[in-house]
Amino acid sequence: MREINLAVVHCTATNPSWYSNKSAEDVVNEIRRWHINERKWSDIGYSHIIHRDGVVALGRPIARSGAHTRGYNKHSVGIALVGGRGGCADDKPLDNFSEKQMVSLRNLLDQLHDEHPITKVAGHNDFAKKACPCFNVKEWYDA
Repeated sequence: MREINLAVVHCTATNPSWYSNKSAEDVVNEIRRWHINERKWSDIGYSHIIHRDGVVALGRPIARSGAHTRGYNKHSVGIALVGGRGGCADDKPLDNFSEKQMVSLRNLLDQLHDEHPITKVAGHNDFAKKACPCFNVKEWYDA
């Protein structure tokens, strides 16, 4: 097993209603399709996806390095929250995550921390000039 010392939180930059009537597995399959067919990656970039209803689904096996944060994938785990934007394609990024998602994110981070020597939890926006995941992860996690 590879050493994981960083958890990076992302968002899918989708509207709150995107795939809301589909299962978490359907969401993973669609994101996997984006990453393989459109980005030409070998698999979905994230190890976990948290759907609007709080269900946590597995993406890329955690034993494999992800494809989510350039320069930090080797020793990190990528978690994506479904959502993170407003109602229109040209909206500014928006923190629109459900309470169930945030509870599941906290529980998943606690579980990962118990299983791995994670020393830092951050947002994608801490490593790239992006709004993703549309909130300050460090402030939220430390609260």
